[in-house]
Amino acid sequence: MPATDGVASRLGGSPPHAPTTTREPASRPPPPEGATGYGTRPHALSGRLRPLSLTGTTAAVVFACLSLTPSLVPRSWVVQGLLAGLCATSGYALGGFVGWAVPALGLPQPGGIWRARLWRVLAVATPLLVVGSAILGRHWQQMQRALLGMPEHVPLGWVLSPLLGALVLVVLLMVGRGIVWATRRLFDVLLRYLPRRLAMLTAMALSATAVYVLVTGVVAASVGQALGESFAAANAGTGPGVARPASGLRSGGPGSSIEWSSLGREGRQFVAQGPDAATITAVTGVAAAREPIRVYVGLASARTPEARAVLAVRELERTGGLDRRVVAVAAGTGTGWIDPAAAAALEYVSHGDSATVTVQYSYLPSWLSFLVDRDAAVRTSEELVTAVRARLARMPEQRRPRLVVYGESLGAFATDSAFTSVDDIMSTTGGALLIGPPHFDPVWTRLVVQRRGGTPVWRPVSDDPDVQVAAAPTDLTASAGGRHSPSRVVYLVHPSDPVVAWSPSLLWRSGAWLAPRGADVSPDVHWMPVVGFWQTTADLFTATAMPVGHGHVYGALAVDAWAQVLPDPRRPAGEIARIRAAVARIGTDGSEQLLPAPPG
Repeated sequence: MPATDGVASRLGGSPPHAPTTTREPASRPPPPEGATGYGTRPHALSGRLRPLSLTGTTAAVVFACLSLTPSLVPRSWVVQGLLAGLCATSGYALGGFVGWAVPALGLPQPGGIWRARLWRVLAVATPLLVVGSAILGRHWQQMQRALLGMPEHVPLGWVLSPLLGALVLVVLLMVGRGIVWATRRLFDVLLRYLPRRLAMLTAMALSATAVYVLVTGVVAASVGQALGESFAAANAGTGPGVARPASGLRSGGPGSSIEWSSLGREGRQFVAQGPDAATITAVTGVAAAREPIRVYVGLASARTPEARAVLAVRELERTGGLDRRVVAVAAGTGTGWIDPAAAAALEYVSHGDSATVTVQYSYLPSWLSFLVDRDAAVRTSEELVTAVRARLARMPEQRRPRLVVYGESLGAFATDSAFTSVDDIMSTTGGALLIGPPHFDPVWTRLVVQRRGGTPVWRPVSDDPDVQVAAAPTDLTASAGGRHSPSRVVYLVHPSDPVVAWSPSLLWRSGAWLAPRGADVSPDVHWMPVVGFWQTTADLFTATAMPVGHGHVYGALAVDAWAQVLPDPRRPAGEIARIRAAVARIGTDGSEQLLPAPPG
């Protein structure tokens, strides 16, 4: 039989002499969603945009509703709207893939009539589900704020956050469909010169490459340049009320080889503030309190991390820091910020007999430094720790100050990265304080993996009593005891801190962060694949806006931690409580505020 006869018979039994045509009979049903092999071109790259996916739209609605459930910390309506949009887009992508895979695998699916009915049900159910979830979500936010000691008021307009989410979804879908449209046009051109399958693969590969280059090259470069200029300008500024120190014990002050203008915004704030000897005496009652030393080397103070470390040691020598009882090497966050509460806590606990030295490695915020400047943080910390240790090693042992290290957030990662393990920290320093370490901190991660069985990931218990993890002062008291070496390592971690909890693996697993959940985590929080990842990611942007003792705000808890790292059996009763009250009045900018002290 001629080939045309076989084609004609399959298209409806036309006689051999009937002319063939590419037009399909009117009685032929439309292809199911995602099917291929209909018409003259593969459906995946057909000439017109496909209608919305039923499974994708259904999943988008479900994911948007689930995004309204509570997470580790409360969030504003704007953050919730963006979160809903990202969750809905992720749901649409996953649902759309399922809608494509089912017919592609030859699995049964609803017919045309049933699909139309399902669309009608979805059209009616969507507003009811979204509005109901928004109302319930607002109630959850109120309960969560009460749990953290925040004002319970949540504006009624919070329930309108899904509207912002819908806008985000529409924009992202338009971008995605624009990419698909461009790929189809490219396919049409390539089809003139290449076989169909090769044209399809080539079009998809070229489109993917173009998108990657556009996003990582043009867009990233433009956004990066704009952000870099913005943060560079901020780094060049000086905070309100910050003036050049009159003391020679501070970098940028009289006799300092480091220019005041080279310190950067955070450096100038760090050296200009902090308790003096008179204040320390008034709080502790110790008449022999000394003036604390603060050494800060900015990005503009020297050209390389090695040169900055050398300059920091030279400045430490000039200020007399090597004659103090304690030398603290601190690592800042991305912008160079040093937690003023942790720095002041060290100075109070040591009665001012301390010198703190730090080197700036970036002026970008931590999340951006993590993406583009993480190696700089590690290298700077390693250079500074190595330089200070080498200088102390040249001193007689009986005159050698006690070396301690500390850092918060990205600074904790930078500090830990200068060592191979907790044992390395304890054998080469006199102690460490690490606050809110991120998941990519290698030493912290190893501590979590090797924790004692049955202990939670947010408070891993080590077999060594000199390694402690605490969320409150009572945790430190309860875990102290037994054999103590000359060096102690303390980590501060709140169960509600998303900086510590966040990990890419949250896309598909919870990481046992909620098993068991901490005291400041709502009982209504439940991890869900994809949604849980986006919720924890959104929490990162509000983690530092929480009350002291929750989220990524540790405040005066550093006082009790330093008391563990630098124990003093002669310390009078009540001194730590007085220091805690003084540090609790320090805000994140170093100014004194009326902040509640953490319990205990």
